[in-house]
Amino acid sequence: MKILVVGGGAVGTRRALWFHDAGAVVKVVAKEFSVDLEKTAAKSHRLELIKADVLADENLVEKLVNWADIVVIATDNPGVNEAIWKLAVRHRKLVNDATNAERTHIVVPYTAEVWGLRIAVTSEGKSGVAARRARDRIVKCLESDEELKTLYETMVRVKKMLKEKIREPKKRIPLYFAIEADKEFKKAIKDKDVEKAMKRAMEIIEEKLGDS
Repeated sequence: MKILVVGGGAVGTRRALWFHDAGAVVKVVAKEFSVDLEKTAAKSHRLELIKADVLADENLVEKLVNWADIVVIATDNPGVNEAIWKLAVRHRKLVNDATNAERTHIVVPYTAEVWGLRIAVTSEGKSGVAARRARDRIVKCLESDEELKTLYETMVRVKKMLKEKIREPKKRIPLYFAIEADKEFKKAIKDKDVEKAMKRAMEIIEEKLGDS
């Protein structure tokens, strides 16, 4: 994906690095850039910083908007934001407008990861403060849930093994439900015993495959 970020301040930096870290090619156009943007651009070929006055250099900005798959609007200048929005709409581009949730097509949520489980929370522009606090509480809750962690670790292994044994998803899905509903499996998860849970899951799979 090709991402154009208009604005090199704190918000533009967060959005640019978020997309960059996800593997996108990112161009940031602004009069000035944060230290974090400059550091990342110095060592990554996927992040380019373009110093320009957006309102003064319309041809350059139009070329950049036309190049992008997604346009991120992240300046504190209402005139710039409006001009970029209109340009993006004219070129039929997807927009993430950090200043106006009502005209945002692509949401950038607050994210976190807990033992491999990815979490994303957004208020869709209503309150970033509350969304960030919600993310932090979810993380804290998950970090203390050893039972759920046991289930996660077990089912990751089960899925990997099942995908090697059974190629068709529609044949694997009933097995996941059968494993999750099994009383012995549930007890092993409650006891936080991954190996015991895995052993029972394997037994269920063998039983079901034998029946078929």
